Amino acid sequence: MAAQDSVKVLVLVSLLLILDNAYVCLCRNGNSSSICFEEERNALLQLRQSLSDPSHVLSSWNGEDCCRWIGLTCNRANGHVVKLQITSVNENPFLTAGESWVDEYKDVSFPRVFSTAGELTPSLLNLRYLSYLDLSGIFFEHAYMPKFIGSMKQLRYLDLSHSFDFAIVPHEWGNLTELEVLDLHGYYRTGAVDDFQWLSHLQALKYVDMSGIHVNKSGDLMQVISALPSLSHLSLSNCGLYNFHPGFDCLANSTALHLEYLDLSDNSLRGPIPSIPFQNMTSLEYLDLSVNSLGGGPIPSIPFQNMTSLRYLYLSLNSFNSSVPRWFNNLRSLVNLNLANNLLQSIEGGLFSFLREQLFLESLSLDANELHEEIFLVERSSSGLIGKNFKRLRISNNFLQGTLPDWLFHLKNLTVLDLSYNQLHGTIPSPYDWLCLRVLCLSGNQLTRNIPDAFGRLQFLSILDLSNNLLNGTIPQSLGQLQYLLSLDLSANSLRGTISKIHFSNLSKLWALDISNNHLAIKVDSDWIPPFNLQYMGMVSCKFGTEFPRWIRTQAGLTSLHLSNASILGSLPDWLGLMSLSHLNLSHNQINGSLSEFPSSLHELDYEFDLSHNQIYSLNLSHNQIYSLKPSHNQITDLEFPYSLYLDLSHNQINSFDLSPSQINESSEIFYNLYLDLSHNQINLLDLSCNFGSLSEVPPFLSLDLSHNQINSLDLSHNQINGSLLKFPFYQLDLSHNLISGPIPKDIGLAMPHSRTLNLNDNLLSGPIPTSICEMEHLYDLHLGRNELVGEIPTCWKESPKSIFDISSNKLSGVIPSSLGNLIGLTSLHLNNNRLQGGIPMTIKYCRDLRILDLGENKISGSVPHWIGPHFPLLQILRLRENIIDEGNPLSPPANTPTDYTQEHVEQVVKGVDLDYTTLDLKLMVNLDLSSNKLVGPILGELTLLSGLLLESLDLSNNHLSGTIPQSFSAFMSLTGAPRAPKEVANEEGKLEKVMFYIVIMLGFVTGFWAVVGSLEYKKNWRRAYFNFVDRKADMVYVIVAVKAAELRRRLRRV
Repeated sequence: MAAQDSVKVLVLVSLLLILDNAYVCLCRNGNSSSICFEEERNALLQLRQSLSDPSHVLSSWNGEDCCRWIGLTCNRANGHVVKLQITSVNENPFLTAGESWVDEYKDVSFPRVFSTAGELTPSLLNLRYLSYLDLSGIFFEHAYMPKFIGSMKQLRYLDLSHSFDFAIVPHEWGNLTELEVLDLHGYYRTGAVDDFQWLSHLQALKYVDMSGIHVNKSGDLMQVISALPSLSHLSLSNCGLYNFHPGFDCLANSTALHLEYLDLSDNSLRGPIPSIPFQNMTSLEYLDLSVNSLGGGPIPSIPFQNMTSLRYLYLSLNSFNSSVPRWFNNLRSLVNLNLANNLLQSIEGGLFSFLREQLFLESLSLDANELHEEIFLVERSSSGLIGKNFKRLRISNNFLQGTLPDWLFHLKNLTVLDLSYNQLHGTIPSPYDWLCLRVLCLSGNQLTRNIPDAFGRLQFLSILDLSNNLLNGTIPQSLGQLQYLLSLDLSANSLRGTISKIHFSNLSKLWALDISNNHLAIKVDSDWIPPFNLQYMGMVSCKFGTEFPRWIRTQAGLTSLHLSNASILGSLPDWLGLMSLSHLNLSHNQINGSLSEFPSSLHELDYEFDLSHNQIYSLNLSHNQIYSLKPSHNQITDLEFPYSLYLDLSHNQINSFDLSPSQINESSEIFYNLYLDLSHNQINLLDLSCNFGSLSEVPPFLSLDLSHNQINSLDLSHNQINGSLLKFPFYQLDLSHNLISGPIPKDIGLAMPHSRTLNLNDNLLSGPIPTSICEMEHLYDLHLGRNELVGEIPTCWKESPKSIFDISSNKLSGVIPSSLGNLIGLTSLHLNNNRLQGGIPMTIKYCRDLRILDLGENKISGSVPHWIGPHFPLLQILRLRENIIDEGNPLSPPANTPTDYTQEHVEQVVKGVDLDYTTLDLKLMVNLDLSSNKLVGPILGELTLLSGLLLESLDLSNNHLSGTIPQSFSAFMSLTGAPRAPKEVANEEGKLEKVMFYIVIMLGFVTGFWAVVGSLEYKKNWRRAYFNFVDRKADMVYVIVAVKAAELRRRLRRV
């Protein structure tokens, strides 16, 4: 009876449950608006309002039923929101072609951030049943991880990767005791985690990814991790882990030995790899120890000997040397092995044997090692097949030699092959078996002959790079049938022929094309509409022979355009300035016309070029015939990366340059580097007005080269900068070789605090050198030579990194200031050709790095200081000529230490010839010039100590020396350019010149004689024609002479 009652109770309870569920379903079907609870819908709408949504991912968040919104999942039983996933839906639909290529080829992924917000709204607390939260597609700018998430105790899945700037995890998150997945990886700006006790409370965790969060106490972290009983996935990449802290040992006897995934890459771990705890991780399937310092020797076997389940192993960038060991064959489950960027020299047993033993291997990367050609050799027999799963082989940047092995072309499932930048030679066989190939990179080798026509049959090929080889012949038209091709690079070969639209007929997905530096001609119709939309186009040295190609206008996504040396004629079209280019190279063409000011209607002008509404940071129009440039009304805005603008207009015929008004920097974020090269033009008017609103907005790292022009007018109007261009705070300023006149502004040093190079030489500058130049603490090179500066040299020099100090060829007077000795980094000091007087100050001896000391053509008196030799061990040129030095003291020889400078301007009179050493290699000369002074007495015997140097010029002429030439001067017999060599040397040189003169005369005579006689000797018909011609001319001359002689006799008889 009791049993029957129990059955009745169970049946009754079951009926009640069924009726309750049916009632809930009927109610919800009757009123659809109740499917989504209003409180939860309002919380979601508040979240949406706080987000920007440029990609319209949240466009479906409308209507009453929030359970139908994209990214949301509701519980079918009670209708509550249980899952919120605002991220790029699985595969990112907004991935660019370039990122797709990197994803596939480089094995890296991009953060799929598509939305931004100020901070995460606490309205999420109203989603009380939420167990899955993924906001990895949202970046909360300048925000911290919110504390309120710690109150969402029902969470089991939390992904906030790439969502925050600051890596500070609130301890309140320790309340998430139900959490199984925690993903916080990202690129954090600042912040480090010291306290991990909150993590110890999350005992349900199975998956932890804290990559990018800097860890101060790695030992504490490992102790906490070892206490997580269910953990199977641990990623601590780029966490600042230093060495294998003793805390790692605690993993050996913990439940963490059940780890299946471990990523410790991109840290500062130092080798060798410890045996404990790795040899006990028998369940590990994924191990990434790349980008550490675990090498310095061969790859150890003990840590890996028990990892029989290991499938993915990454050991790249660790400096392992020796070879790829045979014991890798014991890891029978390997699918992906990455040993790139090490110092491995060989593969034990060879590559073929290694691949044959790895039955499940799909990918092998050995890029950037020191492997040689023997890895292609096959031991014993080549019988046996490489695993059918093998797909990707990368061995670029090694030292592979020989030809491509035959067995390589029978890997039918191969999808990626990269053997670029080796020393392979021979031909490229026809790849008939590579039916699945998607990436082929053989660039940077010595491959010859033709590109196989069979490449056109590789229907899945997406990347083809054969650049920098010795390929010749024509480009196969069959390449135009590769419908999935993304990138084609055939540059830097010897390919010939004509490129027509047939070569591109089916390349609808192509985004990068480079056929530069070949011998190709482009022949397509001017109204051709390409099937592709390129982002990068390189056709350097391809011959167009026409005006600027109009079909380029169809490439709306083009960002890099390189058409240097392409025989482009005429002016540039107006639409070029409307393209979103970031790199433009049109150098070495025949572009002409006037690139003048542009009104709003560009079609009204024939010759114009517009840079407006772009973000251009690299432009090269050098070596053309452009004679006017005025790209006004530009709005070149700040860039996310690399914050730089490079503008090269050198070697043209520009006579005016106008960038007003340009608004180059209209926000507080300025270009980090700004380079402007207008050298070697004919500029006489420069207008940079309205470019910078205030001094604080001028880029501190700005380089301006206006050398070799004829500038006499500078306009910086409508700025808030006092003074002239010479006060413009450039990082590098070169106005040399112009016609700039007037004084240097007195406060130039205060207005140019960041300048490293100031070149104002070879102008018409007048007035004194302002003392404010002493305040330019970062100045390395100062060139004020060959102007008309007057007054005294400032005495305020402080310790600074100055390397070159040139104020030569001016009208400066006074004494050499002792404060120059504070410039201890000087390598070149040029004070020559002025009106300086007094002695050489003793403080100069502190400039121990001097290579060049030029004090010539002044009125310096006194003696040659005895400390010049011992205090200047690197000195190579000493010029004291044309002073009034009246006494010589012993000179100790400077040490001949070759240096790396080659472009200093030094003039030296050698044998009466004024030589300019601007372009000579100073590493090979030592010059000592004491000529035209008042030296008296015998020649210093100590000068013979200089014979051990590479002395090229020793000049003691025009003094009052007496006595005999020291016998020890015979050591200078090897001088090649000695200005006052002994008579024996002069006689020997004279004899040599005379002998060479006669030899040249004889060679010229013999060459000219046999050019005529030899041809007549070996060509009978030439000889016969020549002598017939001579006979006729001789007869004609004889007749003329005879007639004239008879006529003369008759006249004489008449007289």
